[in-house]
Amino acid sequence: MTGRALMEQQPPRLPVLGWAAFSGVRKSSEPSVLDARFRRHTRSGQAAITCAVRLLGLKAGDAVLVPTYHCPSMIAPLVAEGLSARFYALAAGGEPDLGRLCASNLEGVRAMLVPHYFGRPQPMARLRGFCDEKGIALVEDCAHSFFGAVDGRPLGQWGDAAIASLTKFFPVPEGGLIVSQSRPLERPEAASRGWSAELRALVDAVELGARHNRFPGLNTMLRAVFAAKRSVRRPTSALPGKSAPASAMELSPAAAAVWIADRVHADRIVALRRRNYAVLAQSLGGLRKARPLFSQLPPGVVPYVLPLYVDEPSRSYPALRNAGVPVFRWDDVWPDTPHLEGDVGDLWATHVFQLPCHQDLKLDELERIAGQVRDIVDFETAPMETTRC
Repeated sequence: MTGRALMEQQPPRLPVLGWAAFSGVRKSSEPSVLDARFRRHTRSGQAAITCAVRLLGLKAGDAVLVPTYHCPSMIAPLVAEGLSARFYALAAGGEPDLGRLCASNLEGVRAMLVPHYFGRPQPMARLRGFCDEKGIALVEDCAHSFFGAVDGRPLGQWGDAAIASLTKFFPVPEGGLIVSQSRPLERPEAASRGWSAELRALVDAVELGARHNRFPGLNTMLRAVFAAKRSVRRPTSALPGKSAPASAMELSPAAAAVWIADRVHADRIVALRRRNYAVLAQSLGGLRKARPLFSQLPPGVVPYVLPLYVDEPSRSYPALRNAGVPVFRWDDVWPDTPHLEGDVGDLWATHVFQLPCHQDLKLDELERIAGQVRDIVDFETAPMETTRC
């Protein structure tokens, strides 16, 4: 089976556009990052981090506190702006280890980046107090958590700036967001992406939905129309790691992505993500060699993924990827990330597998994912792999 055929057979890793995206109630009763006073769309969550550090006036040589458990896209925009990443340890639940931070040398630190891992909010009142006491800015990373509230405030309103990722919660090919409750956001100079790039963003969203049969009645026709396009390389929205600062065009989103995100129905996103998380957590609760990191969702929490802690990740992860399961982990850590005693970030990088639970997964697809995980993770002789996925 070809790689493309395998991808089309497997459930989608991220939300995909289809007729169902516009079903149900359009608005959700849950608060969201969009409730912040000042908002601006960006090309990606990574681009939003670039906008955040510029908004806060950080200069080359300034240090930013970042977690040891991270995706490189958290660190790359900081380095591209000439900033220094200073890593902090995580306590058992994934929250920053404030005791260790308070005892550390914070000279030169101007900001702190705090992610809401997997969609579960961090204890923001305590973190806000820590940042205020130390005189550093707080950047709230809501890439994993678009909906919800914590400590009496909507997500995105605790930080001096907050960033979010549209692609993780909405069926769009690109898109991020920077928001602030207290700081107005300047608009960049107009930078046209060009009509072909704008059209490509819309076509990409529709094509992915058709590959996964999300347009009943039109799937066959759409796949035939898009067949010729598949030989064209897709552009990347990633920002350079150590090159010149990003331009206004690199930071600007496609209008089609913003249009789609504004019109899909949020109540469906909230309800189905919570349902799908519960289904996966129940299906994987009896594993011998793995367990959901959090078996229950607190009220109001809208998850990004289900984190699964696996005892023997070096055997299971390559086998799951080779089987086409839409699973990933954050084992590609930034160079010079320290190994700190008692830090769960070091463990999570290899042991925590992130399984999708987004709104565009059907119940039979969830059962297929859970069944493959059960068969591979608990199988006594899961095949060893020497190549890295």
